[in-house]
Amino acid sequence: MDENFELEKITQGRVRTGVKGLDELIEGGFPRGSNIVVTGVAGTGKSIFGMGFIAEGCRNNEKCLYITVEQSPDEIVEQAMQFNWDFNQWESEGKLKIVALDYRRLSEMETYNELTRLIEENHYDRLVIDSITSIVNSPIPPYSIADGADRGLHLPALAEMNRANVMTLFELTKKHGVTTVSISQKVEGKPGDTLDNISEFIGDGLILLEFDEIGSSLERTIRVKKLRKTKIDGISHPFDFTNEGIFIKQKDV
Repeated sequence: MDENFELEKITQGRVRTGVKGLDELIEGGFPRGSNIVVTGVAGTGKSIFGMGFIAEGCRNNEKCLYITVEQSPDEIVEQAMQFNWDFNQWESEGKLKIVALDYRRLSEMETYNELTRLIEENHYDRLVIDSITSIVNSPIPPYSIADGADRGLHLPALAEMNRANVMTLFELTKKHGVTTVSISQKVEGKPGDTLDNISEFIGDGLILLEFDEIGSSLERTIRVKKLRKTKIDGISHPFDFTNEGIFIKQKDV
């Protein structure tokens, strides 16, 4: 009884991650309302991490939003189904909304005004942004360049607006208490844990997904590098993909 009471006390104010074995490493889950950046090179499982986080929320009857820049909603639904996560069913039940952003409009303020209205009016519990890197590095369309020139804004200033929009989006999710997983990209051989070089500093948490080639196989690892309000070990843990998503393996003793 005492043990159950202690577990309940630890997990109060926590949001379960949907990654088997991860909650036990971070005192029961992500702090509610935090913004967690998940980063890694291509193919490490970042989007699967985000989908699993959303699936966990839908199973618990939470209201979830998935913002995708790099894939269509149909592609998200199809990939999720590989892990038996029925995003179509959850959408029909009102537990999930998938929004695809047009990369050609990411530099327009109206895009962020639409997102602001969506978040403010729907009181989401969970949000995934896939990906922050695509937003920061989105191309500036010719008409925006021409319009900016008329206003005395040159290309570097317009590009900086994309970074400012990301920070505004982070602030918005914090303001409304939405627990958020923001997916970022890491480039092998380049300094920094994220290609955008801002989300790793302004996020409340930073999770690194990595893999190493060992002979003819890959060793995948997950490392919680930063998580505010949480005691972490900061070391890498091996994981596998199962038909239920990411599963952290127990290390051999």
